Amino acid sequence: MNYKNIILDVGGILFDDSKKNIEKVLNKNCDLIYKSAYGSSFRDCLLGYKTVPEHLDNLLSSPHFNDVSYILDKDNLPITFPLIENNFSYIKDLKKGGYKVYLLTNITDDGYDYINNVVNINKTFDGGIYSYQEHLIKPDTSIYNLLINRFKLNKDECIFFDDKERNVIAARNFGIKSFVFRSIGDIKNNI
Repeated sequence: MNYKNIILDVGGILFDDSKKNIEKVLNKNCDLIYKSAYGSSFRDCLLGYKTVPEHLDNLLSSPHFNDVSYILDKDNLPITFPLIENNFSYIKDLKKGGYKVYLLTNITDDGYDYINNVVNINKTFDGGIYSYQEHLIKPDTSIYNLLINRFKLNKDECIFFDDKERNVIAARNFGIKSFVFRSIGDIKNNI
């Protein structure tokens, strides 16, 4: 298949949002900290209904509050959500090679501001759909539909990569060729 449009998630592909990275930063096991930081109430931040500081206010009584606050503090995002340089370089090369590259990501307003400062979203990518702006979140089919319609894309010319299998399954069910991203090789081997 000759794809023209590459659609990417941000976390896990361009930026490292892994528990492993957080454990390295905090130098401890972070199972409970990670769950507290990115648990069900964080979903409202991704949907744009709540800010990260409001989310943190709800966690004041958590025994993990200081660690969660550190992880989510926008000033610490370069450490807790670092750019994956090699992946970003490869994506820029794909763009130079003629592919259109779009972002489709569940992200907070702080996260968006941070990645925009690091990679200059509008200059680097051809467009994107950001959950907090649209009040839609993957794997809801509506977010995939919005991307296709807003940028007038042909699904048959698109390929999507996400590190979360449930998002890949939803995109496939919507009709977009999709793969779980584990390494940059997943993109190299499928486009």
